[in-house]
Amino acid sequence: MIPRNPIKHLITTSLFICSFLFFSCRSSKEINKESIYFQRGLDSMGQVKLQDLVIQPNDGLSIQIYSKTPNQEQTAMYNLANAGSLGYVVNNNGMVEIAVLGDVPAAGLTRAQLQQSIVDKLSVYIKSPAVLVRFADVKVNVLGEVSAPGIKSFAKERVTIIDAISAAGDLTIAGKRHDVMIIREENGRRNAYTIDLRSGSLFQSPAYQLRQNDIVYVGSTDKKLRQMNRKTDGQSGLQIAMTVLSVATTLIYLISTFFN
Repeated sequence: MIPRNPIKHLITTSLFICSFLFFSCRSSKEINKESIYFQRGLDSMGQVKLQDLVIQPNDGLSIQIYSKTPNQEQTAMYNLANAGSLGYVVNNNGMVEIAVLGDVPAAGLTRAQLQQSIVDKLSVYIKSPAVLVRFADVKVNVLGEVSAPGIKSFAKERVTIIDAISAAGDLTIAGKRHDVMIIREENGRRNAYTIDLRSGSLFQSPAYQLRQNDIVYVGSTDKKLRQMNRKTDGQSGLQIAMTVLSVATTLIYLISTFFN
C-alpha cells in the first residue's frame, strides 16, 4: 500500500532510523564506559612496587634446611615436616615448631627474615647451614559477580587483584568494574579497600597486591539489581493474583452451592 504522502513518510522513516542509530551508539558508548578495563590513567602511572608478604598465623610454609657442606645427613631430621601436605604450619601464637630448635617466631616476618633467623639458630647444631622458606600457597576468596567464585590458591608469593580476577574467570557483564572491594585483616582489624578496574590508579592502590586470606568482592550493577527487583515484584504480583483468584473461585463455588 502506497502512503498518501510519500515524502512525509520518507522523512519520518529517516528520522526513526537516525534516532535508532543514535541511541544504539550512545548505548554502546555507555556499555564501553562501564565495562572496559584500564580506560584512563595509564600515562601517569608510576612504577608498580610489589612487597614481600608478611607471614601470618595459620600460614603453611615449606622450610628446607640443608648444609653447604657435603654432609647432608645432619639436616635430615629438620626436613621431615615437609613430607606432609601442609609442611610447617604457623600456629595461633605465630610460631613454627622445628626439630631441636622448638618454637621459632615466624608471624610478622618476611620469608627472608625467617630464613636468616633459622640459620642463626641452626649454626649451633649444623655446620654452614642454609635455609629456604616458601609459602605452601597463598589463598584469597573471590565472591560476587565473577564467573567462578570461590577460594583461589596461588603457588607464588606476589599475587595481585588481576591474578585473582583471572583465576575467577573474569567479572560477569553485571559486575561493577568501578567498585571492587577488598576486605583485609590488619593488626586484628578488618579494613576495606575499593579498586576501580577502569583506571590505571589501581596499580598504585595498597590493595593491588593481595595478601593471604583477603576477600575480593565484586558487586552487581544497578541495572542488574533493578532487573532482579522487577522479577521479584512480578513473581510476588503473580502469587497475589493467583491467591485472589483461588479465594474468589472458592467463594463463588460456596455461594452457588448454598443458594442452589
